[in-house]
Formats: sequence, C-alpha cells, structure tokens
Amino acid sequence: MRDVTDPVTTAHGDAKVKRWFDTNRPRGGLAEPVHDLFRHSTVTRLAVLDELVGTFFEGLDPTPLLTEVGLAGIDPAEPHTGSGRTPERWLLTAAEYERGCAFVEEREAQTHGRRGTGTTRRPIRSRTARYLVLSRSRGRCENPDCTGQPADVTDDDHPILEVDHVVDLTRGGRDHPSQMVALCPNCHAVKTRGRTREALREILLRVASERHADSGGGTAGPGPSR
Repeated sequence: MRDVTDPVTTAHGDAKVKRWFDTNRPRGGLAEPVHDLFRHSTVTRLAVLDELVGTFFEGLDPTPLLTEVGLAGIDPAEPHTGSGRTPERWLLTAAEYERGCAFVEEREAQTHGRRGTGTTRRPIRSRTARYLVLSRSRGRCENPDCTGQPADVTDDDHPILEVDHVVDLTRGGRDHPSQMVALCPNCHAVKTRGRTREALREILLRVASERHADSGGGTAGPGPSR
C-alpha cells in the first residue's frame, strides 16, 4: 500500500474499515500485464464481463450499473482492432479467437440449458461468443448465397448484421461460435421463417463450423453434457 506506513486495518468491523479507507485513501489497481491485457483485448474484457454479470446479476438487468461504471460502452459489435470500416477492423488473430473460444466454453459448461430467473426466462447468452462471430465475419453476411446486404451502416459505423444461432438454443443448440453465424437482416429472415429455411440451416451449420476452424477455433467438441 503506497505511502501507508501504519498497520493496515483488517476486514472486520464495517465502521472501522470505512474510516480507515476514508483517511488513507489507498490507491490500487490491476498489475501492469493484466491491465495491458484488458486494455488491448476486447475478448478478455467481454469474457470477464460475462462472468461478472452471470455470477452476480443473473436474472437482473445490469445495464444501469454497467453504464455508471463505464462498461456499458463495451459493445460486442465494436471490435477494437482498428478504425474505419475496413476488413482489418474486424480481424482477430487465431490466438485471440482461440482464447475467446476457451472463455466461451468454460462459461458454457456452467450455463448450457439454463434460463435467466426473470419473467421472460430467456436463455443465458455470451457477449464473448457474439463478438467472436462478428469479428470473424469481417463485416460481411456469412451466408455464402447472400444476394446482398444493406449498404447502410449503424450510427456507430457498424455493418447491419445480426448474430444468430443456427440451431435454436431452445432445441439444444450451443451458444458457441461453431454454431453461430452473422447474417444480414434478409438472410436472417429467410433462416427464421423462409420456405427454404431448413436447407439454409444445413448450409449455415457447415459454414459456421468451417469458419470457426479457420479462425483458430479448431474442431469444436460436442459441447457440455446436459
């Protein structure tokens, strides 16, 4: 504890601890290597955010708190790998993609098949997995037969893409990049309610697996046991 020569108070006794901190105002933070990892790796920041929100705020909307502490702006749709709407903006190294998948799989083992405790009972989803898929797509629809996607972009200069599970989570699908794709709104609608949706899902499942492997994820395992 820098500049503190007196004995540091123990954690016993709320009033005493509070007075000690008010008086000494100790400074602390992350070790430099950890700080650098958080600063430069969106994958790491999102993985930690997934873990914290899932552990302490399950069933609650953490948005107000995240906004207050400055974390709400960490958007899975916003890769921090460059500037401008160029393919490089969306690139992740194979090592970073692999690290992100390891985070996703560790979290998936705890959450697969579970639902939030709120009134809607929605599946628990991973911000990290969504970010990996968007980054892997390089800003383009992952349907190989896409006939075109909107030339327009969002207010944040992001391409208009929607991350979707090829196999619905309610049907046993995984919240994992190997079974997720980034689709333009048109292809998303076809996959969801088009007459050719079953054939398209077979194509997208193959594409998701191939792009996952090509990005550094290797061959995805069968997922957590249920």
